[in-house]
Amino acid sequence: MGIFDNVKRKNAKHSTKNFYFGSVEAEGETKSGQSTLDYFDDYLGILNNLEQGRFIFTGRKGVGKSAIAKFIKDKSDSSKDSFATILRLNDFQIHKSIQNVERASEVMLFEWLILVQLVKLVVKSKRSTFTSEYEKLKKFLDNNSGMVSIDKYQFNEGLEKTGGEVSFGVLSHAFGGILKKYFDVKVSRAPFYKLLPALKEIVETVLSFDVNKSIEFWLLFDDLDINFDIKSKEDNERVMELIRIAKNFNNELFSKSKAKILIFLRDDIKNNIITKFPDSAKIFASYEVNINWYPHNSGSENIQPLKQLVNRRIQLNFEKYKMPFGIDPWSDLISNDNRSSFKYVLDFTFYRPRDIITFLTVVSQNEYRIPISYKDQRIILDKYIIQNIKEIKSELSIIFNDQDKENVFQKIFPHVLKNPYLTLEQLEAFVSNLTWTADPNYVISLLLDYSLLVYKNSSGELFFNYRENSSLDKKGQRMYLTLPKLVYHYYNRLT
Repeated sequence: MGIFDNVKRKNAKHSTKNFYFGSVEAEGETKSGQSTLDYFDDYLGILNNLEQGRFIFTGRKGVGKSAIAKFIKDKSDSSKDSFATILRLNDFQIHKSIQNVERASEVMLFEWLILVQLVKLVVKSKRSTFTSEYEKLKKFLDNNSGMVSIDKYQFNEGLEKTGGEVSFGVLSHAFGGILKKYFDVKVSRAPFYKLLPALKEIVETVLSFDVNKSIEFWLLFDDLDINFDIKSKEDNERVMELIRIAKNFNNELFSKSKAKILIFLRDDIKNNIITKFPDSAKIFASYEVNINWYPHNSGSENIQPLKQLVNRRIQLNFEKYKMPFGIDPWSDLISNDNRSSFKYVLDFTFYRPRDIITFLTVVSQNEYRIPISYKDQRIILDKYIIQNIKEIKSELSIIFNDQDKENVFQKIFPHVLKNPYLTLEQLEAFVSNLTWTADPNYVISLLLDYSLLVYKNSSGELFFNYRENSSLDKKGQRMYLTLPKLVYHYYNRLT
């Protein structure tokens, strides 16, 4: 008997205590022997977009970018013909690593890391085990373990010890025809960046082997926002260079294979990048997939990707505790009371998986009778709002420091709350009198972008940036600023 068995038996037949709906963080999505594949599916048509050549997934924090990356990784791990690795820039500390190698650039370091990680996947696949090339590639990785490591400490230590030099003599027997284009036959060591042209040819050659042609190799770049400073020229350039390299590798080096680089990027970082680099708008227009969990023109609530994701997680709990459920598990869990309880809860969210999972996590922390009544829904929402505001403050940290966030939550929002017919001009005057480290001219615009401030007209209709059917036309209308329900009820509790 395991330590969790007693917990499972104590769960009341028709109570939510100890339900598990998955983790808010994709990395924590596994529990009690289940994986991302149990909680997640291709509700968004991700695989179709990949077939069309798109490789940049964008969306607000909490929209599920990391979950998609982990879904692809776990899906790949469950297949004998697919191999994937998730990479994070913070793992490599590019800006620090490059200081240890004279005459090297960040672009060179990116290309090196991508190429060696691809070689590692090829070796891991073992498809070309019986070829001389396979053994030489494996030995090459072993001989340069520090320089090919995904661990930032080992990688930086490798750079410091070798000065960025790598040993490639072991490759000469299998790939001598390629190496002699770039090096004298007696040369067996060189700075990593001098090996890049040869390594690109070697990778292209290996991917063209018949045994590798049908194999998928995925390099997934996620969590690019960690330690990212949106005001930093270097940080913005670093992400843009990665995007350019991914585009070039996908379209050229990997064009005759099933290898692919995918990038998962917050849309606030994307929006900032587009204003700084002339080629960025065209790249995003051609290769971006903007993650949308609730397309408003797609019909019934139950076919919405967000509702499907939620229903799957609720169904897993009903099955685990042998509780009855119908075609819409949400409605079995949460009472509708002559209206859609799902849409009622959605009004307190930004239509993101993180919001709904946070709400359901609150459900699982207490004994609520099933189906959950309207009264209990409001109690749950009050607790959920507190949790989600913490997440929003974290999200805003990429732009605002603590002082700026204090201005937003302790001054701007209460001011809007007290003035139900507040115009943009009036709020701009109020904001300009506050002390900011951020640019006060953009504060209101940013809060509108995040839908933490929303427009309303004289009839009380609200206009949200994240809702497709809420296109804003100011012409002929008197517009005011107000707060979305999530923020409004942070200050005015439901219960």
